[in-house]
Amino acid sequence: MYSRERYERDLRFVEKIEKIATQRIEFIAYFMPLAACVFAHTMYGIMFYAAEVWIMAVFNIFSVLFYILTIVVYRFVKEKVNLVYAAIAEIIVHATVATACVGWAPDFGMLLLMLIPIIFLMPNKKRWLPIVTMIMCLAIYTSLRVIYWSRESTIYDIDHSKFSTAFFWINMCIGSGVLIFVTTLYTFVNSYTGSKMRVQNEQLRIMASTDPLTKLNNRREMNRVLAETAQSSRKTGNSYVVGIGDIDFFKKVNDTYGHDHGDIVLSKVAEVIAASLPDKASASRWGGEEFLFVIPDCGIEEGAGYADNIVGTVRREVFTSEGIVFSVTMTIGICEAHPDDITDKVISCADSRLYKGKHNGRNHIEYTD
Repeated sequence: MYSRERYERDLRFVEKIEKIATQRIEFIAYFMPLAACVFAHTMYGIMFYAAEVWIMAVFNIFSVLFYILTIVVYRFVKEKVNLVYAAIAEIIVHATVATACVGWAPDFGMLLLMLIPIIFLMPNKKRWLPIVTMIMCLAIYTSLRVIYWSRESTIYDIDHSKFSTAFFWINMCIGSGVLIFVTTLYTFVNSYTGSKMRVQNEQLRIMASTDPLTKLNNRREMNRVLAETAQSSRKTGNSYVVGIGDIDFFKKVNDTYGHDHGDIVLSKVAEVIAASLPDKASASRWGGEEFLFVIPDCGIEEGAGYADNIVGTVRREVFTSEGIVFSVTMTIGICEAHPDDITDKVISCADSRLYKGKHNGRNHIEYTD
């Protein structure tokens, strides 16, 4: 069951994330990786130049220019995921040409395998694209493995130089770093999406079960709460108390001061009821100016104490309309329900006691017949 504590925790998390500007999120998700690619290919270019692998040295100049271009157009591209696929295409070509130049030992091919989880973690409207990209990466990886396993097939022989080992560890660090970054970002976004969905579902549930004026449960939700309370009572053997309260002469309030002030009175009485009941209790607007509450694991004497507190607090509340000060009173009837009692009969009992209180002068509680 989705608890109130979990809802509040999810809500705080969602609000915290939504305070971060969309541009900052896009900056982290897109701009930073593209800038990192500029740095990585600059480093590759320097190392290939030092190793005298001229083809790759020139290739990396164009790679650096390519990523600088993606950063320049970044703000103008609507579907920014297309920039990621452009980067993936460049990585595939770079890994293929680098393997053809220096052979298998530096393991540029590992970057092809590390792309596979990334393409499935990215948001994508075309479901077939990650599968096609994965098949292409695997096919190229296998072909490179077969063709360039022996160094006779390579253009440059750096197998016994320090550059071969250096390239291997650089590729390992870059590939691992990209995987860690993408999976961390994906986990974070997934957590946010899940929290937001739970919060929205709970808010929809609250809207469907709450009276919009008083913010108490509506009648439908209260019927559900009553059924749960009765079921719990049968399991535990404990009794519970149902109370029905009515604002005395409420029609006169509407007729004299207007419906707007009548709504203010209803809202304030609802606040008093909610504040006066224990945490385990539930309250609802039962209809018009009538309120119903249920207190689980409670006897008639204890329930009468809560109800009497409500009546006294409502009596002391003061309202103002165009300089005229007025107050209202409330009458409450309560009934104790035992585990085997039928809920409708308990409600009828409380309702009968409410009307008994009306006939006996109002502004008090009734809990006997």
